Amino acid sequence: MKCHLFFAIAVVFLVIAATTTPLAWADAKSDYDYQYGQYRTGYSEFVILKQDYLNTPSLDNQQKAMLSAKQTILARDLAKASLHWYLMDLITGYQVDYGPIKPISTSLNIAREYFLAQAQKSQSIITQGDLKKFTQSYLNTVPANDSIVKFGIVANKIAALVRIQVDSKTALETLIPKLPSPMPTVLSARVQELQESTKVIDRKIDLLANNLNLSDAVAESVTEIFFMARVEKLIEIRALQLDWINRLIDIDINYVQPQI
Repeated sequence: MKCHLFFAIAVVFLVIAATTTPLAWADAKSDYDYQYGQYRTGYSEFVILKQDYLNTPSLDNQQKAMLSAKQTILARDLAKASLHWYLMDLITGYQVDYGPIKPISTSLNIAREYFLAQAQKSQSIITQGDLKKFTQSYLNTVPANDSIVKFGIVANKIAALVRIQVDSKTALETLIPKLPSPMPTVLSARVQELQESTKVIDRKIDLLANNLNLSDAVAESVTEIFFMARVEKLIEIRALQLDWINRLIDIDINYVQPQI
């Protein structure tokens, strides 16, 4: 049950649907908060009951520890499933039709279904033998599903960048008819520069998105630089977008014709 690191990473970078298992809340964020809280509480109780059993290995203490383990596994996998749902919900919320991140959304949903199935499967655990068998199977299959969440976090950030691009292009298209006609040479050059800058930013986003290698997800996601290199690119692109927006605002302030 060593999944504290998994949740810690997820929480840090985030503060960056029918199912066979009932969900606690109607929206993804509330459900994740609830399920993660259940897991934290359950894990803390399990640690205490496990220690009680180790100190006093009675049948009663063994049963209490087993029941707690079973409930903690349930809470853990429901929390993981909910985290994947939350990421899918965030990505969908940007309402962008962007091909490079679609496979990640699909993989998030597959992983979510996996964790829901594991949560349900865990409830058949009765004996220590059952727990050992479940754990071994879980350890063999969970790495590929755990790895996807990192890709989902990056895909969410990329979707945000794409949304800004879509809105920026719309803003420029809306602004152009309000500019002097014919445009002064200086203004025409500035508008053309914005249009060219848009293409540069688009290419940088595409390069970042197309470098998310799902085919080697497990090996790539465990490297220490998985986020580091991509965060640098995200910051660079966001800075270019902010500069672009500031230049658009300057044109709006200085060149838009008064409406009669």
